[in-house]
Amino acid sequence: MNSTTRSSLVTVALTAGDVAAFAVGWVAVWKIREAANVHFASPINEIGPYLHALKWLLPVWILVCAIHGHYAHKERISSLNEITRIFRATIDMWLATFVVSSLFRHYDIGRSVVLLSVIPQFVYLYASRTALRAAKRYATRRGRGLRRVLIVGTGETARRAVLRIVDHPEVGYELVGLVGRTDEPPPKAVNHVPFLGSIEQLPELIRRYRIEEVFLADPKVPDNDKLNLVAQCDETGVNFKIVTQMFEVTSPQIRIDVLDDLPVIPLQSGGMGPLRSAIKRLVDLVIASVLLVLSLPFALLIALWIRLDSPGPALFVHDRIGLRGRRFRMYKFRTMTVETCPYDNAPTDPNDPRITRAGRWLRRFSLDELPQLVNVLRGEMSMVGPRPEMPHIVERYEPWQRIRLEVKPGVTGLWQIIGRKNLPLELNLEYDLYYIKNQSLILDFVILLKTIPAVIFGHGAY
Repeated sequence: MNSTTRSSLVTVALTAGDVAAFAVGWVAVWKIREAANVHFASPINEIGPYLHALKWLLPVWILVCAIHGHYAHKERISSLNEITRIFRATIDMWLATFVVSSLFRHYDIGRSVVLLSVIPQFVYLYASRTALRAAKRYATRRGRGLRRVLIVGTGETARRAVLRIVDHPEVGYELVGLVGRTDEPPPKAVNHVPFLGSIEQLPELIRRYRIEEVFLADPKVPDNDKLNLVAQCDETGVNFKIVTQMFEVTSPQIRIDVLDDLPVIPLQSGGMGPLRSAIKRLVDLVIASVLLVLSLPFALLIALWIRLDSPGPALFVHDRIGLRGRRFRMYKFRTMTVETCPYDNAPTDPNDPRITRAGRWLRRFSLDELPQLVNVLRGEMSMVGPRPEMPHIVERYEPWQRIRLEVKPGVTGLWQIIGRKNLPLELNLEYDLYYIKNQSLILDFVILLKTIPAVIFGHGAY
C-alpha cells in the first residue's frame, strides 16, 4: 500500500470516527439533560428533533474540523499547536451549533444542550488526536511513515537541526542529507549525515531522493536567495521550513513550529484545493455584495465630495496584474490630483502634495478602496490576497516574487494588517509569499477581522 492510499484511508477513518463520536456526544448531552429534568423548571423535549438536527449539524461540524486542519494528518505539529487547533475548532463548532439551532427553530433545541455539546466534542477531539499522535510516534520509531528531508546549510544552525532530527526520531523525519553553498568547501558529513551537493542542484536532488520537506538552515544565505530557492522548487511540491536563530526576528502573526526546541517557520507547498477555493469564492461574493449594497449611499457621497474638492473624475481606473499575470482594470476613488502620473510611486508621506484634501481622508481610512468590491464581484480580485501590482513593477520581479501571481490579488492582506505602508516594499512581498504558501480559510477570516481595526484607526495608511 503506497503512502497516498494509506493517507486516504486514515482520512476516511478519521472522518467516520468523528461523525460517530459527535453523534454519540450529542445524544449523550441530551440524555444528561433529560436525567437532570428534576433540577429544571420544565423538562427537556423528546429526542426526535435532536436526531433530525444531526443531518445539518454533522456536515457543519465536519467542515469546521476540516477548515481547522484536523484531517491534515500528514502534517506534524507540536502539542501546543494541536491543542490550540482543537480549542479553536470546538469554539467554532459551538458557534455553528448555535446558528443551526437558531435557523431551525422548529427543532426547539434546548439551550442547555447547545451549551454543553462543546464538552464531549473537545474531549473527543483531544483524546482522538492525542491517540493519533501517539500512533504516529509508535510508527516512526519503527521507521514507518517517515518524511524524507534535506537540510540546506552546513554551519552551526544546520548542525543543530541535524541533532534535533537525529536525536528525536519521534518527530517522524528521515534525514537524507545536507546541501551547501558553492562558495564553501563541501564537508564530507555532519554527524554522519552525507553532503549531497550544492544549493544550485536542489531541485534535482529533491526529485532524485524523493524529498518531501526542506529545512533552510543557513543564516548566511540572503533572504532574497532563500525565497528564490523556494520559487525554483515550487513545482516539486516540497514543503520548506526556515530554521530561525531567535524568536524576535519573526512577526507575532506568523505561526512558528518547533523542532524540539529549535523554532522553524513553515512555508507549505501552497494551494487551497478545489473545495476550499470554491468556498473562498463564495465567501468573496457574499461579503463583496453585502458591503457594496451597504456602502452605496456613502460611495455616492464620496464621489460627489471628490468632484467638488478638485477637478477630475471621481473614479481612478488603473491597469494592474492579477492571477497568472492577467492584466485587469482596477477601480479606486481618485485621491490625487489629475496631473499626477498614473504610474508614479505611491505616496509614503501623508503630506505628499499630490494628494488632494478629500484624498487625504479617504486614504487614511482606506475608503478609496471601496470600488474594488466591483473587481471582487467580477472575479478579478479576492477579499484577501496579495496587493495587485502595476505592470512595470511585475516586469522586474525576481522568480520568487512571481509566486504572487499564483493567486488572485486581494483588497486586504497579511502585510496590510501587520504594518501597512509602514513596512518597506520588500517586506510586504515576503508577507505575501508567506500568505500564499500558508493560505487557508481560517487565515483569510483572521485577516478580514484584523483589517477592521487597522482601517478604523488608520494605522500606517497615507
